[in-house]
Amino acid sequence: MSPPESTEPPSAVRWNLAQRIVLRFLVAYCALILVTDWVFTYVPFHDVLSRRYAAFWLAVVTWVARHVLHTHREIYILESSADISNTAFGTILFLCYVALAAVVAALWSALDRRREHYQRLHQWLRFLVRASLALAMIHYGVLKALPTQMIAPPPLTVLLQRVASLTPMRMLWIFIGSSPAYESLTGCAELLGGVLLLVPRTTLLGALVCAADMLMVVTLNFSYDVHVKLFSMHLLFLALLLLAPDLPRLANLFLWNRPVEPAVTPPLFSRPRLDRLAQLLLLLFGLYSIGTTWTETRVRYREYHPPRPPFYGVWSVEEFAVDGKAVPLFTDPNRWRWVLFQQPRALTVELMIGARRSYSLDLDLANRRMRLGKPRPVVGPPEPPSSPPISGTPDEFSFTAPEDDLLLLDGQLGGHPTHAQLRRSPLLAPGFHWFFDPAPEDR
Repeated sequence: MSPPESTEPPSAVRWNLAQRIVLRFLVAYCALILVTDWVFTYVPFHDVLSRRYAAFWLAVVTWVARHVLHTHREIYILESSADISNTAFGTILFLCYVALAAVVAALWSALDRRREHYQRLHQWLRFLVRASLALAMIHYGVLKALPTQMIAPPPLTVLLQRVASLTPMRMLWIFIGSSPAYESLTGCAELLGGVLLLVPRTTLLGALVCAADMLMVVTLNFSYDVHVKLFSMHLLFLALLLLAPDLPRLANLFLWNRPVEPAVTPPLFSRPRLDRLAQLLLLLFGLYSIGTTWTETRVRYREYHPPRPPFYGVWSVEEFAVDGKAVPLFTDPNRWRWVLFQQPRALTVELMIGARRSYSLDLDLANRRMRLGKPRPVVGPPEPPSSPPISGTPDEFSFTAPEDDLLLLDGQLGGHPTHAQLRRSPLLAPGFHWFFDPAPEDR
């Protein structure tokens, strides 16, 4: 027979030694982390304080790296910010935080060993963790909801890279960016978790959503070798920290089929009005963060998504003929390999050798003609040494589009009659297809 539950109020329940030591460690660790967290980015003179804080820890981390870890790896900080990350500085900084938090917890335990509980301090810790995690989830949620973290769709020049030359992280970015709808859906899930954390009554649900979101993010970061593994694990840890007090209740509900009593949450203040005011300020602060992040992200979205020109996309040059003679693939370094319509009034051509040329484009849709200006090289492999001299007269083509993904060009290029057949890359093909009929050879 199980012992009866205590009828004492939560403030009178004595914590065991392990609970008190863990709480002290967590308070010390989170205090170090929160100094450069999202919560403090709105503090006046935050930039000045952040730079001085980073300079202090750069000196500490450099000393630890040289004299304790005996590593000669280069130690540097990114953007003058002391953040935990997968750089050498960020990783050693994390280890320093853990070690310092352990020392603080040991000293605290020795000096305050008669304390029976830390109920109110625990609630303040949860309050700050809620704020930190909520703002992080809101920030990354908005970046994905308006697909700008993984630019969706990716820039067309990115799609010309060979798959074998891509890093796993780059592959992940292209994979997610190729579907704006998918990226927006994942952003909405992260945004939902952050918003739910702003309200005390929905904190548990928000922590569950955030834990699920961050578990997927951590999995992708490890699977595709993304360089923010440590930071994503930190956010997952914060979500689990919020879930920890409710794990017995969740186990009773989902595993043991037992009745679940309402959770009792001690207030932050002894006065209920102050407690409600603190919760209201967190909610308003979160809504303000959503508004400012959304505004900044919209500007970024418009910058990355200018108006699309006609024939937008990457086009493979299936056929290419000069002076009536076909030029097969891989036979001439000057042969067109890819054609990009990415920006209005511009056209980019990639040659077989990998060099790229950019042309100004005067497109006359009514008369089905296009005029190319004088080409200029684009950053990339050098022009082939056998490149013919560039003609002073503009290159001009007539075009037909017998199919949505097929474009035929006939005209003059460099003073020579030229024909090209272009096929649009299917990766950016518009529309949604419910029915899919395989090609005859695949049936």
